[in-house]
Amino acid sequence: MTPTFLRVGLLGASAAFVAPAALAQCAGVPAGQADQTAAAELVSLVGRGETRPSGDAAWERAVQAQKLKGGADMRTLALSSAALLLADRTQIRMSANAQLRLCDTQPERSLLELIAGRLWARTKRSPANLQLQTPAALAVVRGTDWDVEVEGSGRTTFTVLSGQVEFSNAYGRVDLGPSEQGIAVPGQAPTKRLLVNPRERVQWVMANPVDARRWAEFQGDAVAPELAAVQIDLDAGAWPQARERLMGLRQNGAHEAAVALVLADLAAFDARLETAVQELERAWQRTGDTRLAARRAEFLLALDRPEDARSVLDEALARSSSAASSDLLLADGDWYRLAGRGDESIARYRAGVARSQGDKQKADALGRLGRALQERGDLAAAREALAQAVALDPRSAHLLGAEATAATEALRLQEAGAGFDTALALQADDYESLAGAGYLALRRGEPEAARQLLLKALVIEPRYARAHMWLAVAEYTLGAEGAALDALQRARQADPKDPLPWQIESILRNDSGESEAAIAAAREALVRLPYLKSLNPLASDSQGSANLGKALGDFGLEHWARAYAQQSYFPLWAGSHFFMANRYESPFARRSEFHQGYLADPLAFGASEKQAPVLLSNLGEWVGGGSVERNGTQTKAVADLGHHGLASSPFPIAWRVGIEGYSFDPRAGVLSDRLQSFDWRLGIGARPTDRLGLLLTHSAQRTRYHYPGGVDDADGQGVRMEGVTRSPVHRTDLGGSWRWSGNEQTWLALHSARFVRETPLIDPVVGLYNFASRDTDKGVMLRHTLQRGNLRFSAGWERGRVLNKFAREYSEVFAAADTRIAYDLPWAGLEGQQGPWAWQAQAFWPQMEVNERSYLYLGRTGAALNVPRLEDTGQARRLRPRLGVSYRFAPGRALHAAYIESLYTPSTYTLAPVAVGAIPIDYHYQTPGSLARKLALQLDWEFDARSFGVAMASRQDISSIQYSNGDLLPLMSVLLDDRIEGLGPLIQMAQTSVDPYNGNPVFDRGRLHQLSLGYNRILTPRWSLLAGYIWSRSRSTGDWVTGNELPGFPRHSLALTSVWRHGGRDYTYASLVYRSARYVTVFNGRREEPGWNFALVHAFDTADRRWSIIGTVQTPLDGREKPTLWLRVRYRN
Repeated sequence: MTPTFLRVGLLGASAAFVAPAALAQCAGVPAGQADQTAAAELVSLVGRGETRPSGDAAWERAVQAQKLKGGADMRTLALSSAALLLADRTQIRMSANAQLRLCDTQPERSLLELIAGRLWARTKRSPANLQLQTPAALAVVRGTDWDVEVEGSGRTTFTVLSGQVEFSNAYGRVDLGPSEQGIAVPGQAPTKRLLVNPRERVQWVMANPVDARRWAEFQGDAVAPELAAVQIDLDAGAWPQARERLMGLRQNGAHEAAVALVLADLAAFDARLETAVQELERAWQRTGDTRLAARRAEFLLALDRPEDARSVLDEALARSSSAASSDLLLADGDWYRLAGRGDESIARYRAGVARSQGDKQKADALGRLGRALQERGDLAAAREALAQAVALDPRSAHLLGAEATAATEALRLQEAGAGFDTALALQADDYESLAGAGYLALRRGEPEAARQLLLKALVIEPRYARAHMWLAVAEYTLGAEGAALDALQRARQADPKDPLPWQIESILRNDSGESEAAIAAAREALVRLPYLKSLNPLASDSQGSANLGKALGDFGLEHWARAYAQQSYFPLWAGSHFFMANRYESPFARRSEFHQGYLADPLAFGASEKQAPVLLSNLGEWVGGGSVERNGTQTKAVADLGHHGLASSPFPIAWRVGIEGYSFDPRAGVLSDRLQSFDWRLGIGARPTDRLGLLLTHSAQRTRYHYPGGVDDADGQGVRMEGVTRSPVHRTDLGGSWRWSGNEQTWLALHSARFVRETPLIDPVVGLYNFASRDTDKGVMLRHTLQRGNLRFSAGWERGRVLNKFAREYSEVFAAADTRIAYDLPWAGLEGQQGPWAWQAQAFWPQMEVNERSYLYLGRTGAALNVPRLEDTGQARRLRPRLGVSYRFAPGRALHAAYIESLYTPSTYTLAPVAVGAIPIDYHYQTPGSLARKLALQLDWEFDARSFGVAMASRQDISSIQYSNGDLLPLMSVLLDDRIEGLGPLIQMAQTSVDPYNGNPVFDRGRLHQLSLGYNRILTPRWSLLAGYIWSRSRSTGDWVTGNELPGFPRHSLALTSVWRHGGRDYTYASLVYRSARYVTVFNGRREEPGWNFALVHAFDTADRRWSIIGTVQTPLDGREKPTLWLRVRYRN
């Protein structure tokens, strides 16, 4: 049957639909030929309902979870409602006294007939293919959200909340769009009108449970007989009879408060919220019972009237003085929670717990407290509160569901599964438990099961914001991006102030390659950042994919990305650290942020390389690949194989392990080394408890290299390198974090590293000898961070010991030198924010001691042959302040100033901050042990939705640590070999360096002035441009060569980059970098000439993201060097 024939058949029979005889079969569907597969599931039934398999069969009592076949009828009785989920994932809510026929419902389409009453529906398929017949009109639904009501006369009112609907009958047609309402009367052409607030039409759809046992009068063994009779009727589903009994009690003035409370609940259930509010107001004026005011405030919040709810609460709190009841305090907490004022809501909930009376009320109070604590990121305290609530009321399905949901977020998936099984066995239509079970399915890596469960939850309570966000993730994982974005829009409607739906949209759109839309979503999230509850539910990966700056960074808009990331920076969230770790030019700062990120979230090792990084789930992925590079001196080949994953039993544990092999071969006729290397890396993160996180990383590398034909050593004494240099390296890091609350953590990190290099050399005088260098690095670091309101306190202590031993091992005599470095670094900081102002004050008290001993000894006996030469130097302990202040004109617009004194500790990383506000510490201009004083001013300015600019002026003085003879502290290889950066997923991204400094900062003292300008522009939704300019003036101020320029700093640097996003992760990136002339060393002997460098990158993934390919070309435009070509292929399974 074609759709045209179906429409003619339906329209031709429209006049007969009011008659009972017309109910024998669906119009246009022959009797007996309705689809016999499951057309719908009865997800929820409150009160009483009836079904029959066809139009001429007898009615039978409906039961929850019943499967309905094509052609079946479903009707609700008085004071009843039903929720259906159709085969095509359409959600339907039926009000009281409604009758619906499932003419033909299949995964591809649905044909329905509403004979009487009212229903709300949401169509999930895109494009939608649903037709609804009423006695007066036919509606062809193209999506997505709509309400229809059929009166006794057949008059039909069709309201479109979102999407498009063709509304027609034999007399005419109207097309309905969002916020439009069509009206059809039998025998007349349909008309339409525009509604100002169409969502008022569907307030009846919200879940308004009637639970008389929550009130004290209905609890215990001494319930009054007349109230016990009401409870019996409610339990039996005879709600009209229960209401009649209550009306009689109200007329007699008995149990006035309890009667008003239950009558109000029944009125709310019957979609008469205003009646419920009025019922409670009358009783409140007569009795002054604060429960009435509390319940009235809750209904006003449901009606989206928070100001009226606030007035009711304020009046009741004033009248009750210091003796506010638990109900009133809990309602007050709900108001603050919906207003985005989490700390105040938690305080009210705690007070409500303290004043609760009876187990049931205390359980309710603890449940609300637990949910609020979970939202604020204090998962351990939330689970403790919810466990107490369940212990007090073990048969409460919604408390069991809330407890299991918290267990799911904590990745205690086995415990969560048992909790949901118990909750749904008690109440199969508890929407919190259904939604939580969907969340659990997502965590288990079962997106289709998650979608079905979440759709069921949301047909019962469409306003459940968290469920919409989880549904968005499920839909996106299943390839339904449009449905995912629709779900996020509904999450925003349910909770307009929450930035999290915008943040998730930014992640999803960026993952799809929709850069401009992702940036717009990030901007909306930034505006709502003051109302952020917690970022804990979002997955962390080592790229900081959940960060608000990620979409900008992946689009090559680096200055803009850093501004957004800094404005949303939170030191207890791993996403802040990981994102900045990929931004800083300094390897020391990058490693510091990586270590801090893994301490904040040790489970980040388990992030997927294939899936959009929104929620961590149980998974295991194999990855492998190889790369080849050809430059002017060498051909390089690299192969790697690894595995990473996440398991939730017996407790959450994530891992990433990999092996890698390198082979470098010199090009013909070029003096270069031949190298072979093999290394393996291991990262393990675990959460044995909700508060404790553990971290272990280990790397080991064995490298051997030599110069074919030999090469003269750099000392210029005729010594030649002709043998093979061997260099084994080992490093182990241990870490732990303790979550005192969502806003307080303590981190502890320990590390031990060893670097060895042995090189055979030939001296023209003494012949063959061995040069050996052995470095060790051991240290411990501690940091505590506490956030209280607008204040953040941090303090830490770091202590390390570095030993460098090198020796020239001749046949009998060994010449050796030992350098020992010990440093101690206590520090503390306080940050605050008030309105547009933010400030930072940090104090560091570093101390460093350096001892060098040079000596000769007999190799066989170790006997000393001379008096050792001793050299001592260091940095005396003194206060090193760091001060910063910022003024924010608007999101994306701010002025920052900072004064920073910093010691570059001889370590591979630090747990202390590596920036003051938006001003970074330029460790890449320093060598370990040096001191820097920096004064900087920076202006960030978002001109509009497509352009951003930054200007910065700075001056800094840098002093390297020296011995008495003027020599600098030797650079120790053990301080360069930290493989923490290689433990994350390898996902191509169009990152841009805004500081093209590539020099070697070896000098005794110097001063540097810089002025930088940056402009970022979105040219089209897929095309971006960045321009950056840095003017530098450097001067040596030390004793070596006063007045010379510092090495590596050109007077002028210019970077131009452009990125084109093709879709998904695919992009093309091109850059031009100009550097004016600069000197290689501080002695200003060798000079690098000015010139342009060009780079071109193209990267793409296959559709299933199993294969990833990226290729680059880099070359100076003046032809001084041969181009560097690089290609990497990666496979993920």
